[in-house]
Amino acid sequence: MSDAEKPRPEIDAAPVAEENDVVFPRLDRAQMETLRVAGRTVPLKTGEVLYAPGELDYDLIVVVTGCVEIVDAIDTPHERILVSYGARQFAGELNLITLEPTLLSARVAQEGEAIFVTREALRGVISRDTRLGDLITNALVSRRAIIIEAESGARLIGHGGDPGTRELREFLTRNRVPHRFIDIDGSDLTAPTPDGRPLAEDDLPLLIGGDKALRAPTILEAATALNLRAPNKTAKKSWDTLIVGGGPGGLGAAVYAATEGLSTMMIDSTALGGQASTSSRIENYLGFPAGISGSELAERAIVQARRFGLRTAVPERALGLRHEDGRYVVALDSGDELAARTVVLATGAAYRQLPVEGCAELNGAGVFYAATLVESRMCGSGAVAVVGGGNSAGQASIFLSGTAEKVHLLLRGGDLGASMSNYLVEQIESIENIEVLRHTEVREIHGDIALAGLSVEETRAGERRELDVGGLFIFIGADPCTEWLDGQLAKDDDGFLLTGGELDVTHLDVDPINGGRPSMPLETSLPGVFAVGDGRTGSIKRVASAVGEGSMSVRLVHQYLASQAALGRS
Repeated sequence: MSDAEKPRPEIDAAPVAEENDVVFPRLDRAQMETLRVAGRTVPLKTGEVLYAPGELDYDLIVVVTGCVEIVDAIDTPHERILVSYGARQFAGELNLITLEPTLLSARVAQEGEAIFVTREALRGVISRDTRLGDLITNALVSRRAIIIEAESGARLIGHGGDPGTRELREFLTRNRVPHRFIDIDGSDLTAPTPDGRPLAEDDLPLLIGGDKALRAPTILEAATALNLRAPNKTAKKSWDTLIVGGGPGGLGAAVYAATEGLSTMMIDSTALGGQASTSSRIENYLGFPAGISGSELAERAIVQARRFGLRTAVPERALGLRHEDGRYVVALDSGDELAARTVVLATGAAYRQLPVEGCAELNGAGVFYAATLVESRMCGSGAVAVVGGGNSAGQASIFLSGTAEKVHLLLRGGDLGASMSNYLVEQIESIENIEVLRHTEVREIHGDIALAGLSVEETRAGERRELDVGGLFIFIGADPCTEWLDGQLAKDDDGFLLTGGELDVTHLDVDPINGGRPSMPLETSLPGVFAVGDGRTGSIKRVASAVGEGSMSVRLVHQYLASQAALGRS
């Protein structure tokens, strides 16, 4: 059965406030009055489309009387009514906060009256009224998760085995863009495009949002269309702080910088959330006793910071750093530049590949470095193999055991608990379809277009074994993403950035810009440039510690800016 034919989860088409007060709440009288004062009241006419896919400037719609329905693929043979909102409910999705274009439509099902609240007015309401702000924000975040699960929104059409299609699909998934993937492998290209043209091979992969279609777009083109890239990128504008890297360390810095009033820009080369967003479940993060997926944790942090004015840009890869006119300028691979008074480097680290022939060629075609719903669906229900002995490998094994017939966990050493938390070890040992293969390494990867199996070796006895697996998940560490800072900042022998007490006098830049003072904790060899998370030497390499370092860096940013103001350099 192709993805296009698989049944998808549906959302109840009736008002559901009483069934789920978090996702579809009803407002009380005081909350209605607050929104009435902040917005404008307009009549609703049956059949009127209030917003359509692709719109950037749209409002929160608070229904006073009548009914407004949210529609996927409006005016097409695939049209679906996802949910209907009645009196004292509001229509809106996370795009209101993330500034992405709409992917669904809002249509009046029954005439009445509604309050329209602009995005800027909504931001003011959320800031002033904590209870109402939390209610609206939690609903928008939850709705995004439901829309993603229902595979609504944009449509990506292409061949599942095509590298360009896989790359675009991964980009959409990592950035939590609601979409449905339609795999046309083995199908006739007979489906019409939004402009009525027959679908052709040259169109693939085709990304459709409403009546707009991107034919074989690059990641950059897709990101631009989805408004994920930064507006007005120019070195002429100077931010208070620029955060390079959107992982836990960067998100920690972003939340605190934005809430404390610093003008803040955050960029990432792939997706906000970093490697943590690929974790199927984080169970040892403070405040989430039932655990939380990495992507959900990242999304909540992003929304939290955006509520207070954080601007973000994806994909934007940093290429160089220089000091100019009392500020730092970061050159981007798009040719643009961003300038800031301070910089927080949360560049993280890149996944290491197995030194086995064919590994790189099958990336995304059976070889993965993340274990989420997308990868598990691509592998089907057969057996899979996981390589690694750390927490990421343990979390992946547990998650995959829920969908795979068998999970082979390959350890290079013999002790499962050497690098893995005890709670994960206990879970793995209790799950029947997880087989731990100790002292075992991958020797051969089979398959030309897609993974067809593995040859592994038990290194003590030298015995080989064939594993019939449809997925290989690799979690063997990472290398710091700091090569673009060669010659700019002090590093250790492995390329990790030196900070604070790790620096000695031979590393320090004693240019008059910093007056020769010692570096602060987390401060690199350049004053006002801080490093947090996995790219910093001596880092703990845990989500919680990265978030802590990110939040700590903002206190140091304030301290640095205050010292510059005292010197007349603000």
